[in-house]
This record gives sequence, structure tokens and C-alpha cells, in this order.
Amino acid sequence: MTIPITFDDFVPGRLLGETDQVYRGALSAQWQQIFGAPQSEPERAAEAASIATVMMMRAYTTVVTPRPPGNVHARQQIALDGLPREGESIRTRVACLDKALRKERRYVELQLDGTGDGGRAIYRARMTLIWAR
Repeated sequence: MTIPITFDDFVPGRLLGETDQVYRGALSAQWQQIFGAPQSEPERAAEAASIATVMMMRAYTTVVTPRPPGNVHARQQIALDGLPREGESIRTRVACLDKALRKERRYVELQLDGTGDGGRAIYRARMTLIWAR
């Protein structure tokens, strides 16, 4: 059995890890099952922006594991610097920005930076979590 990451394991300023994901057509197909095939350039951009968010969340769940049950995803911000391109490999670095104990709750702030081919900036995200233990 693997021991879940605890609040004490987070160190502000420390890189937790990184992961690579390729934006494959299958991901677009899944998105299109929900929202339909994009019919215009703005709709294609909306699909790519949504997929960037999906890739960011998948990077979090890949790097920050195993998580204890009971965590709360309290807040999320994402800034897009570019849109991922189909077939492009996106590397996401996950780092601990800060942690704090407030009103007996353990808050963790993570930063996720995604870059594409040639180091092209895709996104910078910040997640606030209330850590279970």
C-alpha cells in the first residue's frame, strides 16, 4: 500500500514533479461527443482551451498522487498563453507555491505551468486545495 501525500509533505517553492501528455485526436473526439464538432475558428479555439484545462487537471492527478480521500478542490485559475495543437506534447511542471493552516483547515496552493513544442507557453494555472490530512 502506498502512503498518501500529507500536508507536511508540501514544501513551498519545491517542484513536485512534471509530466508529458500528447494532445491526441481521441481527446478532441471525446470533447466533441459532449459539445459537437467545432464549426468555426472561435469554436476550434474554445475546444483547444478546454482541452488545455483537461490536460492541466490530468497533470495534477498524475503528479500529485496518491492523494488522501476528502480533499476539496477549492479554487482554480488558469491563464492561457497559447493553445495546444493536436499532436503536440505538453509538459506540465507542478510546484507547491504555498501552504497554510487557517481555521483548522490545511490549504495548499499549487502552480502548474504547461509548455508545448520548443518551450512554447501554453498555460499557467494556480490551484487551491483544502488538504484532508
